[in-house]
Amino acid sequence: MKKVTFTLLCLIFSLGFAFAQNDVISIDLKGTKYTVSKKIPKEIIGEYLYEKKGEPKVVLNADGTGSFQPHMVPPISIKYWIDCDAKGVIRKTEGINGRYQYTLLIQYLDGKNGNYPVNGYDLMAVTVITDEGWAVIYGERYKPLNK
Repeated sequence: MKKVTFTLLCLIFSLGFAFAQNDVISIDLKGTKYTVSKKIPKEIIGEYLYEKKGEPKVVLNADGTGSFQPHMVPPISIKYWIDCDAKGVIRKTEGINGRYQYTLLIQYLDGKNGNYPVNGYDLMAVTVITDEGWAVIYGERYKPLNK
């Protein structure tokens, strides 16, 4: 009996720990609920340079913070999450030649009213072009995959 009780307690503890590790939250964006996580894939973390050269940039830090710089204005601080299902499995759209795409949900932290309202949310796609060695945002901001 002691063995069964101990086994049950271990199982309950393990399940509780597993659920505590699930960092999935739900965020409403214009009436649509998105389930998102801060478990960001390593290959998309880094600095994305416009046409592989410089500004405007997008910066994605490992902790879910960063910046988004629109054309011809200073960068806007952001928080971001990655789209996932309720269990925390990241949604990934598969393409050709091993390419794939993730969707990020971003929150503008210090933007201006209008296109980038403070605490407003938006979506941002990140395409990983494995066969060419780049991750790309907006089709114009690039980060090498080896960095």
